[in-house]
Amino acid sequence: MIGPVPADEEFVSGIQLSFASMLEALLREPSLEVVVHDLSVTREGRSPLRQSIDEARVFASLVGRITTPWSRFDAVLFNTSAGGLLRSGGIVRSACKARGVPLMVRVFGGDLDLLADEANERTRQTFERSTLMADRVLLQTHSLCERFKSSDDCRRVRWWPTTRNATRFNGARPDQARRFLYLGPIRPEKGILEAVEASKRLPDGASLTLVGPHHVGFTMDGVDLGDRCQFLEAPPEGGVEEVLRNHDVLVFPSYHKREGMPGVILEAMQSGLPVISTRWRAIPELVEDGDNGVLVAPRCPNGLGAAMRRLIETPTLFRRLREGARITGERFRSVHWEPKLVRWIHELVEERSSPMQGDRRSAS
Repeated sequence: MIGPVPADEEFVSGIQLSFASMLEALLREPSLEVVVHDLSVTREGRSPLRQSIDEARVFASLVGRITTPWSRFDAVLFNTSAGGLLRSGGIVRSACKARGVPLMVRVFGGDLDLLADEANERTRQTFERSTLMADRVLLQTHSLCERFKSSDDCRRVRWWPTTRNATRFNGARPDQARRFLYLGPIRPEKGILEAVEASKRLPDGASLTLVGPHHVGFTMDGVDLGDRCQFLEAPPEGGVEEVLRNHDVLVFPSYHKREGMPGVILEAMQSGLPVISTRWRAIPELVEDGDNGVLVAPRCPNGLGAAMRRLIETPTLFRRLREGARITGERFRSVHWEPKLVRWIHELVEERSSPMQGDRRSAS
């Protein structure tokens, strides 16, 4: 398994959380012996040049590990961002092909289509003719699967959504929405400023809390929060679970152009919080308007504020969406997806060991 192992920090990136969850599941599987190659590098306090050098060193070590003749493994699972896939996926596939071992690529994030379109011709051709032709390619959204699936081999590209395992909240929940929450990176493209503006129109007794680390180049300094909004750069002592437990609705008005299937939405739903989000990228694949949340237009504080007030003023709707959110969240718990991954890994090894399968691949 190749991927970034989470560091011990207040906030861990989505790709690290997803890799950790996948790794934990495979380590429990008795039919597999798992060896991990950690791709994470220290970024805090490091210059961009130092980070690039560290990344090159880690990646060179990876290629050496795959190609070393005495390394024993039957399959490789490469967990990477879309950007990492375009930069290094071709090299990883070539190394696996040279060793004659199958490669499964799991791509985190929803921006593979954008990055492929933005890449230069050489990078795009390498991606389409090499990287995308890995034995299995697991993509996060249905829209990406439709974009990249191959007509001659529909088994190659598979849907592998974001999964989470937030603690179920079994206590009493209020009958009326009052406490709204944004949880995630503090950056304009996540709709932070629109959320602040919308909160100023909330009725007495309602509030919005923003929780998350500042993104590079942006701070909340100088932003007028009004009297119904507060900002916390880090969660309280109880962590993310306590934050979710102490709020009623997640507000996620993102228009980040590389948005995929946000894990925080799943965590909120699994904790019993309906979601107000935007009709943007793949978010409607997860948030269904009127079923588990409310969808509004991006960059629209008026629409966002109206949706927040609607849940406050309509308790029956709030309770119905809360139940819908809980049901949706349960579908995306890792336990429902881990057996598929184990089965796919065994399928890859069996296919590669089959002479007929090997002949078919050589002919193609």
